[in-house]
Amino acid sequence: MIGQRCALTTLGGFLLLVLTVNIYFVRMIIEDSPQKYNTKKLENSELRVIDRRGIADTKIKVNQVSNTATSSHRAEERIRAEMKILPTNYLKQNSSHVLLLDRLLAELQIIPHGQEDIWSISYSNWPDADQLIPRVAPELGTILDVLRKAKITKADNAILGTQLKLMLTLNNEIQALFKPMWYSRDTVIKGPVYHGKDRHNAEIVAFHLSSLLSLRRVPISIIRKLKLGEEIKKYATPELLKTLYQEGNDTCLYGVCHYCSPADPICGIGDVLEGVLILWLPKNLHLFKHRHPWQRTYKRNKVALWETDDNYCDKVKETKFYSTYRSSRLLDLVDTAIFDFLMDNGDRHHYELLQANFHNPAVLLIDNGKSLGDPDVDHFDILAPLYQCCIIHKTTWDRLKLLSGGTLSKSLAQLLDYEARLAGVSPLITEAHLKAMDRRLLAVFAAVEVCLKENKHSTDVILDHR
Repeated sequence: MIGQRCALTTLGGFLLLVLTVNIYFVRMIIEDSPQKYNTKKLENSELRVIDRRGIADTKIKVNQVSNTATSSHRAEERIRAEMKILPTNYLKQNSSHVLLLDRLLAELQIIPHGQEDIWSISYSNWPDADQLIPRVAPELGTILDVLRKAKITKADNAILGTQLKLMLTLNNEIQALFKPMWYSRDTVIKGPVYHGKDRHNAEIVAFHLSSLLSLRRVPISIIRKLKLGEEIKKYATPELLKTLYQEGNDTCLYGVCHYCSPADPICGIGDVLEGVLILWLPKNLHLFKHRHPWQRTYKRNKVALWETDDNYCDKVKETKFYSTYRSSRLLDLVDTAIFDFLMDNGDRHHYELLQANFHNPAVLLIDNGKSLGDPDVDHFDILAPLYQCCIIHKTTWDRLKLLSGGTLSKSLAQLLDYEARLAGVSPLITEAHLKAMDRRLLAVFAAVEVCLKENKHSTDVILDHR
């Protein structure tokens, strides 16, 4: 009897010890995890693979690598050195860009008397495996014009992300997301690359830049000035209406979101609030969110494995989701990195894919509001997928060379000027940001040159097709 008691006591003590140790390690894992995001189970079977290889369990404290240059720093040094000796063909203007610009400007023209039946083109059939907008879209300008003028029939909070957004229902039950203007065009955002609130004009810049780069994966976006009293308050849901109020002659609101608060409202000038209107995807299409393999830790005292490991891309390729033999997803992430680097968007912690019976769907370029922060700073680590993997779509490479010699900024400026005139607003991008894009394009050229030299491959090996 006594022996049994001793045995039970010993067993109980052992179980208590095991439970205590498990609780300790669970707590350590939670405390050491990256910034928390809500992810559904069905979003990612791949997350479990990539997390083990380079996201959740591979964070290294900065003080452990403080005496050694990180992979990102070494890559930046090589790219900067290469920029000083770039071949002259990267510095010259390509006259063929005029044909591209003329075609894109023609798409922005409004079809006479086309507004009434514009949705009969069945926008829901536009998105396919490669893009949200067809390569040739003569109806695009008319759709943009309809969105600028469409009547709002319902205004609600958009419980998406962490910042204030409105979900607006327009005529014909079309839905669009509205992001308000928090900053003037020339505001410089200091601090981490992901610092500050969304820049509404960055969404417009991203939309037109994606067309220039033949990456038509950004949702349709236009600038719109809302009359808060007439267009929002009149059609607001009770939850949104509670957050609207008057402050002198100005109408203000603070909405409902993770960081929304009466202490941090957005106010119009009088009754008018400028912002970006982003066309919501058709209801029959579903987005699946995936964590980005090159995600930041969002912690000042920790870096991710990709920031320290020169061979990180090899680890990513080992997973079936990023094997270049199975799909073009990794190449799409390289496209995304180049796009984000030009825009200075260092907040691509997740990416979205369309799942609607599409084989090998392209990575979409959704949520670009953290772009256009500081035009004087280039965050080379955004380019990590390019300089670590040393692969790129040939179509992307050809399009980048077409926009060399300053034609990227000139072409983008003309597309944005057209939008600004129709919307009746000030220029949507500053000269400083345009010059920054030309400078960063040279860095992309330099990164590819570094890949060619260090890998000793032919151009056909480095550049791949979709």
